[in-house]
Amino acid sequence: MHSALVETHSRALRRYFMKRVPIGEVDDLVQEVLLNLQGRQKDAPIANIQGYMFTVAANVLARRFRRNNATILSGDEAPEPVDPISPERILLGQRDLASALDVIRNLPDRTRQIFILHRFEEMTYARIASRLGISVSAVEKHIMLALRALNARAGDEE
Repeated sequence: MHSALVETHSRALRRYFMKRVPIGEVDDLVQEVLLNLQGRQKDAPIANIQGYMFTVAANVLARRFRRNNATILSGDEAPEPVDPISPERILLGQRDLASALDVIRNLPDRTRQIFILHRFEEMTYARIASRLGISVSAVEKHIMLALRALNARAGDEE
């Protein structure tokens, strides 16, 4: 895999895992996903590499969870196996993503720009304010507007 691609994916995977596991386990999990990705790319090109990568990451987390929470249970006590990535869950996730993207697309231009810089480009409020020539307070207000719009949409769908 190209080094720039690995670096980009490594950062995204680190962020993903840092929200879900202790910091000491992040590097091992990232490496496991990248190794899987590298091995898979030799067979055939992956059409949606980012989607595949995060599916693999979710499966790595599920295996880790099962390993860490494994207990010896008798046959009657054993829980039913749960597929953490069921077709229904994928469909619901795709619907939620499409809904969120629709909300983001319909935000006022400045609010959308600020939200994207903060959430997707991971820029700080201060850096966004400096880049756009506005106050940090204005950045905070735009982020709050975007979050309210997203939360309102999520509330409408429940």
